[in-house]
Amino acid sequence: MMGMTSLHNTLTGWFIRVAAPRPSTRQSAQGRLLDAEELCMFHQALHTAYRVFANQHPEWTQRGFDASFLHEDAAALLMVYWAADGAAQPALTGMDLARVWERKYGMLLCGADRVTQVARLAGAANVLLTALNRRRSGG
Repeated sequence: MMGMTSLHNTLTGWFIRVAAPRPSTRQSAQGRLLDAEELCMFHQALHTAYRVFANQHPEWTQRGFDASFLHEDAAALLMVYWAADGAAQPALTGMDLARVWERKYGMLLCGADRVTQVARLAGAANVLLTALNRRRSGG
């Protein structure tokens, strides 16, 4: 069971991430603009990571976790993650991406089904992040 301090820190961190202003698709966490080459690298890496994800989890692409969702709804979150340097890199998990999907599509689900679907998507979204990390680190 999570202690009160731990719970407070988790909820505070989640609220700060959710409430933070969303950067444009060219802006990093530090507010600097990415140059054309960095932006191109990001989009190529995201495209490759999405292909890996779509091959392994086609059921989620049919439920809205598709290329347009990643380029529109999740782009700011992914761009901040991509643009940050080393230690300044924010932790990004499949659950973070699943919560973005939940805000858009979750109201179509109810109760336990909603929680179950978000948890399943979080696991699947980790495939996308793993592939994106490989590309980010030059692999």
